[in-house]
Amino acid sequence: MTRETLFTMTVGACLLHGLVSPALLYVAFFHPVWMPEMLPPTAEFVFYGASLIVSTGTLLLSAVPAAIAERLGASADNAMRIWLAGAALMTGLGLLSRMG
Repeated sequence: MTRETLFTMTVGACLLHGLVSPALLYVAFFHPVWMPEMLPPTAEFVFYGASLIVSTGTLLLSAVPAAIAERLGASADNAMRIWLAGAALMTGLGLLSRMG
């Protein structure tokens, strides 16, 4: 797989995690803190914004092991695979928490 395909799959996994994460409820609860005043605090805006915040956090957090591996000498392709594995692991845990 190319790096672009791996990155697209990683972003997709992070977006899915943003929809199923248990952290979504907490981020949505604190919407008065992060939501701009110009947007109406409707359920749609709050859910969409909270989902994007959780997805971005997942993308950043799952990149940490990949950055460490790359710093230790792993190739860029292997680092991208580690990044995808981290995002997939977090997404899988989020899906399991929804089922249980």
